[in-house]
Amino acid sequence: MKKPSFLGEFLVNSGQVGSVIPSSGFLIRKMLPVTLPWHKMNQIAELGPGTGVFTEYIQRHRNASSQLVLFEQNEAFRSDLARRYPELTLMDDALRLGEIVKETGKPFDLIVSGLPFANFSYELKEQLFDAIQDALAEKGTFVAFQYTLLLKEHFRMRFPRMDTGYTWMNIPPAWVFKCKKRSSRTLAADTI
Repeated sequence: MKKPSFLGEFLVNSGQVGSVIPSSGFLIRKMLPVTLPWHKMNQIAELGPGTGVFTEYIQRHRNASSQLVLFEQNEAFRSDLARRYPELTLMDDALRLGEIVKETGKPFDLIVSGLPFANFSYELKEQLFDAIQDALAEKGTFVAFQYTLLLKEHFRMRFPRMDTGYTWMNIPPAWVFKCKKRSSRTLAADTI
């Protein structure tokens, strides 16, 4: 079976695929530094894994007893990921995060996203942010990269506890948003 080409999938599905080449090791290490407490993570989600460069890194570092769930909408990428990682749960839509939480009874400690949010409608972005927030553990982390800062305030509105980073060592260069879930205490204070 032929491995799907990032460029080919971008040309055919530019609304789903955000770049013409996979992410670099520099971007991976910017998003997932060696200091991450992998041993404390029970459930991890990857949204839009594409060709699996983050998947491979997560597989090498995660706790052997943790669960990694992949959410990939692109059929060619999903078929390749299923062939390469038959032991992982693979879903076709990131809006299904809640199904895994309900099925396992465990929220996600880490959600890693390669989704091209800038390509999505406002409604879809809102649905995705709701699904991510609902599926994230109380002290969980959502980390995403984007090729523009246009969505920084959108991310900040949904995740007020956010750090922003950048790496030139990726094609194209990328912004990294590391977000923490709002605690239920913060949500209660916001409504008072």
